[in-house]
Amino acid sequence: MLDLGCGQGFFIEKILEDYPQVQIDGIDLADKLLKIAADKFSLNKNIKLVHADASNLTYLKDKSINKVYSVLALQNMNDVDAVMKEIGRVLKNNGRCLFVINHPSFRIPKESDWKFDSTLHKQGRVIFNYMSDKKYVIDMNPGRRAMGEKTEETISFHHPLQFFSKIFNKHNFAISRIEEWISHKKSEEGGRQKAEDDARKEIPMFMCLELVLIAK
Repeated sequence: MLDLGCGQGFFIEKILEDYPQVQIDGIDLADKLLKIAADKFSLNKNIKLVHADASNLTYLKDKSINKVYSVLALQNMNDVDAVMKEIGRVLKNNGRCLFVINHPSFRIPKESDWKFDSTLHKQGRVIFNYMSDKKYVIDMNPGRRAMGEKTEETISFHHPLQFFSKIFNKHNFAISRIEEWISHKKSEEGGRQKAEDDARKEIPMFMCLELVLIAK
């Protein structure tokens, strides 16, 4: 398996709980996070951690991977077209990809928010941008910045669904399943509690895409 954007290895740990003998390559561009992952898996010879860009997997041979997954990382990759081209190269025919991303329709950085309608007494989602491809600088610790402390920033990209489907098709991937994931968080007691809880059940914040590589 190949974990794109493995970070400190959280999902590698989860997979190993059920499949302790699986071989996983984890790649990331953050040396600090890879170091944490390396300490976790130092005794596991089936885990290989590599400092690499997902759009340039030259260390991997053609058709050498069975499955690829990426959790909340694809949306931070600048060249999705190049990433999918490389995945198509290293993935075996009929191999599968699993991508978890922020929902492109409802969770757009700095361009979407919850809105409560006091007349209808309902909560919904307001969207200010959807069709345009955009790049955003995201403050990872806004609370620290407010206190005058050093914070970290990351880059995130927004694309409409058709952007992804066109690139997937270009590189011979078929979407085999789509799941839209809601939040199970509960609001504190108050006048808006029911409206807020209902809205979370109806408006998904995450999307999971399963792809299959079709043999040429």
